[in-house]
Amino acid sequence: MRLVVADPEQEASRTLLDQHEDICYPAVPIRDYSAVISQCEQVPPELVICSEIDWASNLVAEQPRIPVVVTSQETLDRDLLLQALRSGITDAWQLPMTADDLRQRLAATMSRIEVVASDAQRKLSQFMADLERDQRAGRYIQMGMLPPNPMSIDQYRFQHRILPSLILSGDFVDYFRISDRHFAFYVADVSGHGASSAFVTVLLKNFSRRLRREYRPAMLREPGGILQWINRELLEQNIDKHVAMMLGVVDLEANHMQLVNGGHYPPAIRVSGESVNFVEQKGKPVGLFDEVDYVAQSISMAPGDRLVMFSDGVLDAMGDGDLSEKESRLLKAAAASADMNELWEVLDVDVDGMSKPDDMTCLVVRRER
Repeated sequence: MRLVVADPEQEASRTLLDQHEDICYPAVPIRDYSAVISQCEQVPPELVICSEIDWASNLVAEQPRIPVVVTSQETLDRDLLLQALRSGITDAWQLPMTADDLRQRLAATMSRIEVVASDAQRKLSQFMADLERDQRAGRYIQMGMLPPNPMSIDQYRFQHRILPSLILSGDFVDYFRISDRHFAFYVADVSGHGASSAFVTVLLKNFSRRLRREYRPAMLREPGGILQWINRELLEQNIDKHVAMMLGVVDLEANHMQLVNGGHYPPAIRVSGESVNFVEQKGKPVGLFDEVDYVAQSISMAPGDRLVMFSDGVLDAMGDGDLSEKESRLLKAAAASADMNELWEVLDVDVDGMSKPDDMTCLVVRRER
């Protein structure tokens, strides 16, 4: 057992130190309060025995996980003692004590500390179990919001994969018809991790539904207007979250795709025959700035062509290394992979590991004919 006796007077603490030595509980004497704090931060003791009630109260406030006992050679003032105990001091000892009394008092104090610690651990374990159960229920709901995988809209086929870093994900994808002639798709990466970011994906799914009901024809001609609309909606929510988002709108009659980027990185990859290249675009994240302007880029998609989009968590999973090398790996994987499983195999990142630095997502849009 590691004990600290904190007393500014060396002689005053000598008897107590000798008694601890006698009962085989040697204690470290410290006579300066700042040294007590330093000791607690470096090698936390199991108990601090303190002769100054002000020291004891301050220590409890600064190091709440370390039990503190206050001692006094004089009769402790009742009101002051109650105040100290309410502040979190573990116990108060009236000195002097015989060695036997000290042994019994120390044993009783440590027993109470163990009971409190055991109860706290039990409550923490129960809290963590409840939290995980709630998060897994949220994960089930979140996965239910995703579109079918794979799925076809006329001559276009979609596949996606989301690998969360935690139970819930801040990444999201969606693809859906807006009209008989048009459909939309997007990849979204909400800032941050965990539950707070996952809640924003619920808003994104709501935007998908509202877009089908509330779109204006101008949005289909200039899909940057869609991101401007979502930007306004997110700012009005005051949720202190922004979204990196890549959105496309396809005119099925004209076989014309328009792609717009809202702060999303890495860029989309277009694969057409032997040609593989990034679709370089600029744009501010959605939900971060009041004034935004998104310019769509037209993408030609011949039969067999595909558009591959990753979230930046894939880059993080590649480990340390040059960014240009990571981008080359993305291009290679997009060019060499006929399906989603093969794509992840070529990327050679740990998709099954329990600890991921960030959510990882991929969406592939392929024109079949």
